[in-house]
Amino acid sequence: MPGTLPDMTGQAAGTRVWIIRHGETAGNEAGILRGPVSANDELNDTGHAQARALAAHLLRQPPRPQAVYASRYRRAQQTAAPLAGALGVPVQVLNGVHEVDCGDWAGQPYSALNAHPENLRLPDGTLGFAGGETFGEIAARFMADVNALPDGTDAALVSHGGIIRIGLAALLGLDIEDVWAGRQLVHGNTDYTVLRRVAGSWQAEQVGQSVLG
Repeated sequence: MPGTLPDMTGQAAGTRVWIIRHGETAGNEAGILRGPVSANDELNDTGHAQARALAAHLLRQPPRPQAVYASRYRRAQQTAAPLAGALGVPVQVLNGVHEVDCGDWAGQPYSALNAHPENLRLPDGTLGFAGGETFGEIAARFMADVNALPDGTDAALVSHGGIIRIGLAALLGLDIEDVWAGRQLVHGNTDYTVLRRVAGSWQAEQVGQSVLG
């Protein structure tokens, strides 16, 4: 599902990163939050097909990634593999872009987050997952890895739906409460957002793009 941010094509040149949600898993198909226990979940047949389609899509025309990164979760690495293979580069694993620890929300349907977003308010007034991570903690680890990507090398980074929403809001200086309430920056499986780093800050070039067009 596309976000609502403007297309910023035409900005000055800078390093690009394609922030990509992984392909479909059985958990995604069921629509159930799983958290850290999902680290070894694999793509289902649809997910593998999506990963191949993603690689073909990103290679179809320039600009294209030169390096490929993925979270330490298996499904992200499986999604990245066809693109990395086509480019002849390794999948480099980043330690801070894995899915959120949803704590007490594990086992709940995705729809619960939309139906009861007020329950994401923690006792101290911040947003987060009771028994898991705060939005601030999630954003910090995502930003640290993205900001550490080398300048001058356009890169694909395969991550996860929840952390992508929170991390993109932080990188782009958006109010995460507004983003969450407005259901912005939601990415379906293998949807992607292209960011460009210009003068040390990130700008959105494309948001919530689908491999299917």
